[in-house]
Amino acid sequence: MADHFEDWLAGHQVEPLAPGPDAYQRVARSARRRRAGRAAATAAVVSVVLAATAGTAFRFAHPPGPVDPPATTPTVATPSPTPAGAAPPSPPGSSPPASSPGTDSTRPVTGRCRTGELRITTAPSPGGASAGSVWEWLIFTNTSDRTCTLYGFPGVSYLSGASGTQINDPAARDGGTPVRVTLAPGQGAHAVLRTGHYAAYLDTCNPVPAAGYRVYVPDETASVFVPRPWTVCSTNGVNGLTVSAIYPGTTE
Repeated sequence: MADHFEDWLAGHQVEPLAPGPDAYQRVARSARRRRAGRAAATAAVVSVVLAATAGTAFRFAHPPGPVDPPATTPTVATPSPTPAGAAPPSPPGSSPPASSPGTDSTRPVTGRCRTGELRITTAPSPGGASAGSVWEWLIFTNTSDRTCTLYGFPGVSYLSGASGTQINDPAARDGGTPVRVTLAPGQGAHAVLRTGHYAAYLDTCNPVPAAGYRVYVPDETASVFVPRPWTVCSTNGVNGLTVSAIYPGTTE
């Protein structure tokens, strides 16, 4: 069977067909398109690789900055009402300034005169004496470096000595109307003391020597001894001392 096919094939030689007139051009165009496609694909891959490499290098050269916290909506506090009679809170930063050397910022510019800020002395009353009575001024001088005020009656009693005992009753108030007296540094004010002459009360007086006065400044608890030697009645309630309120000035 194979011998017969080979004999037939030898008697029927087939001539190959010649290619068409533009066959080579089509083949060339197809090859160029394939090469262009491969080149484009290669260029795209290279671009991606280069972009990734460049991005990595940039991140290493420029690390990210700090991230701001997310914005928040401010909360407004609703003030609580201040209870009746309570002092309102102090505003922030309202603390007093620190004292400079040589000054005392804790001392108020005005306020009640303290015992230690006053010099207390005696002087004859400008009005003199009357029959059976002796009048005298008790003078309060502001020795501090601030302005202060006095209001009311001083407390006064006789003493047997600077550290001695009290003689007779404390001075009674004479019923005058108090006024507020403002004393600048160096200024003075006065109260009027009155007592009867002990000789007019010899039957009941029991006279004794007094060394001076014990004086309390209004609203103060510390006393001051004011020297004033003389003879007074020691019987309580006999020929007692009286004192006025404090008034401005040291002379009339």
